[in-house]
Amino acid sequence: MSHDEWDERDDEARLRAERIAAETVERSLAPYRGLVPEEMLAQLREAIEDELVNNPCSAALLRQLTARPAPASSGEVPIEGAPPYGRDRDRHGGAAGGGWEGA
Repeated sequence: MSHDEWDERDDEARLRAERIAAETVERSLAPYRGLVPEEMLAQLREAIEDELVNNPCSAALLRQLTARPAPASSGEVPIEGAPPYGRDRDRHGGAAGGGWEGA
């Protein structure tokens, strides 16, 4: 995969992360709209965004959600850069991490 393709994938992942974060913030603020002043909504928005990005647990979950899009169908797909049958194993060796993952 070329450097440009990686950059494009990273950009897509970043955009998905931003979209998911924005949707999460909007869902979180929805019950408070019309009940609290706009300044408080702005403070709540900032606090939620900060928590999503800086809390290790929520940041890890966000990364998992944006790591790659869901596959169109189930099956096995090759893992980029992995040896085809795992490290030091032939195809019948039964080693985990044999270069394929479920989709």
